[in-house]
Amino acid sequence: GATALRHDFVMRMPDGGKASRLCRDALVNLLADKRVEVRIASQTALAPLLSLESTEACKKQARSFATLGPEDSVDKAVHGLGALLRAAGNLGVPPWLGAVIEALSKVGRRSEAKKEVERTVQAFMKQQQQSRDLWKRCQSRLTESQMDLLKAGQGTMSYYS
Repeated sequence: GATALRHDFVMRMPDGGKASRLCRDALVNLLADKRVEVRIASQTALAPLLSLESTEACKKQARSFATLGPEDSVDKAVHGLGALLRAAGNLGVPPWLGAVIEALSKVGRRSEAKKEVERTVQAFMKQQQQSRDLWKRCQSRLTESQMDLLKAGQGTMSYYS
């Protein structure tokens, strides 16, 4: 939170944001790495940077991750949307959360992404449901169809998943 804000401020000051964009772009590229630990670390590092972006920038980023071409990395899409979902959870249900949920649902239709999308949504739901007030705010800010997508996206929790 505060550390990301301080670092973002320092990176945006001297060069109009080039250093901040360079860092964010490098982390986004690492989301497609073949090693899962690198993808997870990139997702974790990217989330605070994304939380500093505008509503439109976050919606645009969600659409970008969800629009997969034939050569695009599904891992990049899932972990990128996971970073956005993590950022949204830390921000207390920002206006762009619905766009992220819709994008995750779209990506989660791909068989190779289904399990990771389910884990991502389950973690988000667990975080939101820890507080009754936070969960009510989440329910009130999402449309009924977005809530349905969120619930469907969590799949069935399994010990063996």
